[in-house]
Amino acid sequence: MNDRLTREKDFYDELGAERPYARRLLDRFSEGFYEKGNRGRLWSSFWKTADLRRARVLDYGCGGGGFSEMLADLGAFVYGIDISPQLIHQAQALAATARNGSHGSAQFLVCDAHQTPFPDNSFDYVVGNGALHHLDIDRAYAEIARILKPGGRARFMEPMYHHPLLWSLRRLTPNAHTVDEKPLFWTDLEKAKRWFRSFSHEEHFLFSVLAAPAHLLSKNFALTLIEKLDRFDQFVMRVEPDLSRFAWYTVLEMEK
Repeated sequence: MNDRLTREKDFYDELGAERPYARRLLDRFSEGFYEKGNRGRLWSSFWKTADLRRARVLDYGCGGGGFSEMLADLGAFVYGIDISPQLIHQAQALAATARNGSHGSAQFLVCDAHQTPFPDNSFDYVVGNGALHHLDIDRAYAEIARILKPGGRARFMEPMYHHPLLWSLRRLTPNAHTVDEKPLFWTDLEKAKRWFRSFSHEEHFLFSVLAAPAHLLSKNFALTLIEKLDRFDQFVMRVEPDLSRFAWYTVLEMEK
């Protein structure tokens, strides 16, 4: 485990300093899929239902802190954690220049997400963007359940393993990912039932990945096209649920 944490830290310290070309290219063509604002397919429903005013929120694997600042702008008291000192330094620099709305705030610290320094029942929400597939999934679920308050909610967006196009792309760009990260299997999702009172997941981006070249025109155009295609994907997966296993991303919702 210590070797794994060191590899993850070193990779993201280097990525925070300078992204390799393959990573920059992947980020450019996936920007609309990862959109975290109101137009993002993975987070839009969260903004409609979560009451973040004065809520205690943990951004689990916060990276450079941009998502933490979005939460703080809505009035949350946010802690962001990450294994990378370089990324936490960037998040702290961003926080120093931010003017959060509704009296929210964001603080950041370096720590292992499997074993955080927070007391039991600390947070109303624990949220993350592509964090769980870097971790030992059972230890991560157990830690999230420990630090959530009773009735607290967790929400994560995570890549899935079986999408054939994305699986091939990951094999072609090994330097754009850490050696230890593993997109989630269906069985990884089901393990959450052990730790949470309620659990659900919703898959996205089956055929929608074909919209990636739309980013060459504009992000706005890509977001519009992704929304339409993902709505079609949702319909297809309702008609044929087995196809959900081949989606690119899943959104996990857990409640303690």
